[in-house]
Amino acid sequence: MDKYQQRKQRGWVETSELLAYKDKSLSELKAMLTVEDARERTIAVQLLPLDCELTNILLNSLANESALYTRLAIMEKLEHGDQATAQKMIPFLASIGNNQHHSPTSPSKKKSFPLPRDLIARSLGRMNPEIFSILLESAQRLPLSQLSELIDAIGYMAFYHPEVATTENFHQFLEIQKRYRDKPLIQWKLLICFSAFPQSVDFLLQEKQFVSEAQRSLKLLAAKED
Repeated sequence: MDKYQQRKQRGWVETSELLAYKDKSLSELKAMLTVEDARERTIAVQLLPLDCELTNILLNSLANESALYTRLAIMEKLEHGDQATAQKMIPFLASIGNNQHHSPTSPSKKKSFPLPRDLIARSLGRMNPEIFSILLESAQRLPLSQLSELIDAIGYMAFYHPEVATTENFHQFLEIQKRYRDKPLIQWKLLICFSAFPQSVDFLLQEKQFVSEAQRSLKLLAAKED
C-alpha cells in the first residue's frame, strides 16, 4: 500500500472530494460520523455546522477516534468555535490521550512556544483570543491535572496574541504561582507560560528551581523585542 492509500485509510480527504457530499442533509451527515470509513467521518466533520449538539458529539468521540486525519479535522472544527464551545471543551482537558506532562522536563529546543501536548489544550490555544477571559476564569477553579494543561493553552494563545498578555492578566498568574508554590509541575508550566508575558522578566530573573526554563523564557521574550 502506497503512502497515499495509507493517508486515505487514516481519514485524509481532498477538498474536491467534499463536493459529492454538499447536498447531504444534516441527518445524513450526522449518521456519517459513526460509519466505519474514516474518510466519511472526516467529511462529515468538515461539512457539519458547529453547534452545541455537534460540539458534544465531537468531544465525546475524540477520545476514541483512531484515524489521525479525522482526529485533526475534529480539532480544527472545534478551534473555529466560540466562547460556548470553549466552555464545553475545558472539562475535557487532561482526559484525552496520554501525552500530557506529569513532571517537569528539559526545556524545549524550539525557538517558539511549545505546542501543547494535550489535544484539548492545543485546540483551546489556537482559538480566537475572545475566549481568553474564559480560560483565565477557569484557571481559578480547575483541579491540578487540568490546570497544568490549561496553562499551556493560555501561554500558547498569549504568545501569538500579545494583546491578551496584559499586566492585569500576568498578575492573575502570579497569584496562581503563589497558591501552588509547592507544586513543581505547575511552577514549571508557569515559567513556560511567562515567555508570553513581557511583564515577567523580573520574576524570571529571580527563578531558582527551574533556572534553565526561566532562561529559555527570557530568551524568547528578548527575541520578540528585536
